[in-house]
Amino acid sequence: MRGSKISVLLSVLLIYSVGSASENDVFEIEAEGSYRMAAGASNDLAEKMALYAAKRKAVDLAGKYLSHKGLIKVYEKNRDEIYSLAAREIQVKILAQKLETIGETPAWRLWVRARVKASDFITAEMKDAQQEKKEAKESWREEMEQHVSAEIDPGRDIAKAYRLIREKKWRIAMIYLNHLEKKYPNWDSIYMAKAITHYILHEPEFMKKALTQACQLDNQIACDDLKQLKRLHEHDFGLSVID
Repeated sequence: MRGSKISVLLSVLLIYSVGSASENDVFEIEAEGSYRMAAGASNDLAEKMALYAAKRKAVDLAGKYLSHKGLIKVYEKNRDEIYSLAAREIQVKILAQKLETIGETPAWRLWVRARVKASDFITAEMKDAQQEKKEAKESWREEMEQHVSAEIDPGRDIAKAYRLIREKKWRIAMIYLNHLEKKYPNWDSIYMAKAITHYILHEPEFMKKALTQACQLDNQIACDDLKQLKRLHEHDFGLSVID
């Protein structure tokens, strides 16, 4: 208990010192986010997903510069966890939004002005550590079932998926990602996380399938990976759907 209190105190002091040292390093960023709506998806879900996508872009941009200046850590294995949670912390103003059609698929698109600061990342890191401790107390049955809350909170939910991957709970991560796929249909981040998990599990054919699904949802990283990957283990990636 004493160690836990000391850890919290040090984290609070770190946030205060970072905030004081970087009060001029507040990024104001205009970012765009979109979400392709699956059949039957509500406008509310689509708007929240597009908003998260825009916030995550703002966090990625600010994080690149803040880390180079040493105001936040250069996160490695837990980067996606922290950045996903940091996107929940930042302040944003929606500038415009609309419902449009991409091909035959309805999509929600919006533009935001976001404010991102170093303390957003530190707060996210604290919350990630707290959630990791909480999940460590789950029973074997709870861990295998991987209950997913009905609340729409993409940053929190995808952060847990990446946390499970980092903890090497790969099969459990896949169970959880399958649940998220039902909750958030047509979300490219789920397929990117699946691709990583399939790679770790030596399942290159399923990795390629996940990357293809992400690419079809306009994830440029997935599209680039498919173009460049030619062989992995003994699996020939061959021609991708985007060639």
